[in-house]
Amino acid sequence: MLSRSFIYFICCCLTIAILSPGCRQVDKPRYRIGFSQCTGNDDWRKNMLVEMKRELFYHPDMQLLYKDAADDSKRQISQIQELLAENIDILLVSPNEAIPLAPVITAVYRKGIPVIILDRKAATDSFTAYIGGDNYNIGKLAGEYIAGLLGTKGRVVEVTGLKGSSPTIERSQGLHDALSQHPGLQLTASLEGNWVAGKTQEVAARNKALLQQADVVFAQNDVMAYGMYRYCQANALPHIRFIGVDASPYPDAGIDLVARGILSASLLYPSGGKEAISMAADILSGKKVPRNTLLQTVLIDSSNVKLMRLQIDKIQVQHQEIEQQQSLLQEQRRQYQDQQHLLRIVVTTLCVAFLLGIILIFILRTNRRINRQLKQQRDEIQQQRDQLVEMTAKAQEATEAKFTFFTNLSHEFRTPLTLIQAPLDNLLTSRQLSSPQKQQLELMRRNVIRLMRLVNQLLEFRRIESGKLQLQVSENELSVFVTEIMEAFKAIAIKKHIDFRLINRQPGIKAWFDQRLFDRVLYNLLSNAFKFTSDHGKVHICLEQPEHSQDVLIHIEDDGAGMDETTLAHAFELFYQSRESEHKGTGIGLALTREIISLHHGSIRVESSKNAGTTFTITLPAKNNAFAPEEIQQEQESINIFHQQLNCYVEELEQTIPATSGASTVKEHTHSLLIIEDHPDLNNFLVGYLSEQYETFHATNGDEGLQLAFRHIPDLILCDIMLPGANGIQVLRTLKNDIRTSHIPVILLSANSSEEQRIEGMQHNADAYISKPFNLKYLEQNITSMLNNRARLKDHYIAEPETRVHTIQSDKTERRFINDFTAVVEEHLSNDQFCVEDICQQLSISKMQLYRKVKQLFDCNVNDYILEARVKKARYLLANSRQSVSEIAYACGFSSPAYFSTVFKTRNGQTPKAFREQINKKTGS
Repeated sequence: MLSRSFIYFICCCLTIAILSPGCRQVDKPRYRIGFSQCTGNDDWRKNMLVEMKRELFYHPDMQLLYKDAADDSKRQISQIQELLAENIDILLVSPNEAIPLAPVITAVYRKGIPVIILDRKAATDSFTAYIGGDNYNIGKLAGEYIAGLLGTKGRVVEVTGLKGSSPTIERSQGLHDALSQHPGLQLTASLEGNWVAGKTQEVAARNKALLQQADVVFAQNDVMAYGMYRYCQANALPHIRFIGVDASPYPDAGIDLVARGILSASLLYPSGGKEAISMAADILSGKKVPRNTLLQTVLIDSSNVKLMRLQIDKIQVQHQEIEQQQSLLQEQRRQYQDQQHLLRIVVTTLCVAFLLGIILIFILRTNRRINRQLKQQRDEIQQQRDQLVEMTAKAQEATEAKFTFFTNLSHEFRTPLTLIQAPLDNLLTSRQLSSPQKQQLELMRRNVIRLMRLVNQLLEFRRIESGKLQLQVSENELSVFVTEIMEAFKAIAIKKHIDFRLINRQPGIKAWFDQRLFDRVLYNLLSNAFKFTSDHGKVHICLEQPEHSQDVLIHIEDDGAGMDETTLAHAFELFYQSRESEHKGTGIGLALTREIISLHHGSIRVESSKNAGTTFTITLPAKNNAFAPEEIQQEQESINIFHQQLNCYVEELEQTIPATSGASTVKEHTHSLLIIEDHPDLNNFLVGYLSEQYETFHATNGDEGLQLAFRHIPDLILCDIMLPGANGIQVLRTLKNDIRTSHIPVILLSANSSEEQRIEGMQHNADAYISKPFNLKYLEQNITSMLNNRARLKDHYIAEPETRVHTIQSDKTERRFINDFTAVVEEHLSNDQFCVEDICQQLSISKMQLYRKVKQLFDCNVNDYILEARVKKARYLLANSRQSVSEIAYACGFSSPAYFSTVFKTRNGQTPKAFREQINKKTGS
């Protein structure tokens, strides 16, 4: 058998080795081009894809991966990430919207993958090249054509595409600029058609009165123009003329509609598909390409539409011939490759026949040696088996010793915890405590109770695992037993307005269980139910015994937060904690619950979904057949269920004070802090400790923290790393990448002190990283130091305005804001109507954010900065130009020379005329 297997192995290796070169000769794509299209449901974009596929015939080493986002920006972002996962070499993208697509395009470009943007632009400079029509010129040509069509007077209605896309903005601007040259032409309305006919007709129905007065409708694509035409025909508005954009060569598309007289004209909008593939080939071959390629347009009307149709038909015929030739060439190539494969198979067969003889001789010689090796290996395996048996016995002894040490150590914890709890209880009875002192002692007591419960659970789990826990089961009426336990939770149910009830579907249901152990199961499950159920929710306990069944079922249902699929799969695993939950546990309670129920020969299962509640179902035996005689309690004894060890479940629920979002503003403070911490006790403690010196805001999860940061723009942020929702690293990345909050120092807090996590935090521009537990004075000094450094940085910006944008220490986002802000102000200084709202619109931020940002960086308000910039420019013009004072006043944006003189004298101590005379005397002119 060994010889035959060896022969087969050698033959297969030889066959693969000889055939593999032939396989490699099959033409396989060398490059993968990913194309993300914003939508592919119109003729123009279908034509773009057709042009790409035609051009790919000339590049057989390139493969196109196509994704259609169907006008959904979120879907397009996801599809680009999918293309990235498929290891594309270059990305072609036509963005659905400019702003939402900018981050993912930037991310792809920064990975070193070239990016070519087609048709629509994105709000980013991180791309390799742009190919698209000259949208501004298209709008301008349309306006000029309308002027020639209507003469000196007429009414125009514009139908725009998707509001946020770059073609919409640029085409509208070109149209407006062209019509502004003809005062008699009025642009009566701009209706948003979103590039589709259905939306266009809905908008037309709402604006019928405007259309009745219109002479021309200019739609930003032929689809909307045709949709508007059909609406006007259906509503008896035949006097309107229609102009579209695209001029696609398909039925019911631009050229066809012009030829039929439905459209007066259509502006050819080249798709750029051919150019995109050609440019991609150049980039992948290392050639330098232009960054911006604008495709020229031409207006098609009744005068040239026939010529255009003839040219297009001829081009399509030529492409069909090329495709047929390509198909024939590929068929010939396949035949040639098949012949090569056949030849290699023949050669391989001969080689194998020759080598088989050599192999057989070699096998005969080595057969004896192999037998000797097998015998030696058998002896070694037997020796290793004996060693494994010995090592297993030693490992069991070591494991038992480790568990024994762990158990003893847990016992040792109980004594110091008791010595901590007893003095705390004694101190809490004192009447001389202040309210803050009492709150801190209560905080200590709650955490001592938590530690005590954890130690008790660990000990019980160890006893069950080691088999040292002896059951003492008895038959008990479930409704009575459950009712006694429910009494402990009624106060909490009333306080939270929770519908807490027992549903007993069959009276007198009895089950066999150990009361001392099973009460822990119910306390743990009810404690979790109340913890995850919000106010005015429900917690129901249902008892039932199915007909002809030997088991009793207990259902504990709530309508609380529920669990996601990942948490549900690991719900009963020891020490598992969900990162998504707002309530962090130890991961012991449910594992211990399952072990206790397994001891009772029962089962537990859980059904849950996110934000839809949770249902635990417990199965207990209704008969004692499954229990050994020594596990059955011989004498019935009364047991007080609500004892001290279980009191901690209820006490923790009653004493947990939820942290509420918002600001703790008792008095005015110079600086403000935002605390993002999911642990309610630590959150409240930090707020209480720091609110004496700072105005404090606090949140319990990352998403809420980001909302407060953008709303209040605090001076410093303390953020935990392990947070529900967005974690601390994600919060930090969002804050540092947003122009509104990029200047705010962020201190990360974490119970994980590993170097890897510290490095990750600093890689995302954290200002400090402090591990828990931390020294409060150290934290306080960090906060003070950062705020002082921020104040010095602000002074630096104010003291040296000429060099501030080149400061190495300043953040790139802040420098970009300063550059953008000063550029906007300088550009509009001569406009006396220029105001804060104009700056907000150009920088895309709110007025409150602009005021806070300028105050942080310049220590002045926006209006003062603008006024100072105008005065500074006026001083320069007075000293270096021959313009009159009145001309300089208007050139600097002052509404009148008198107002200019008043402001100039207030800020310089002399009138503009006196200032100029003083400068002339110094220069001697």
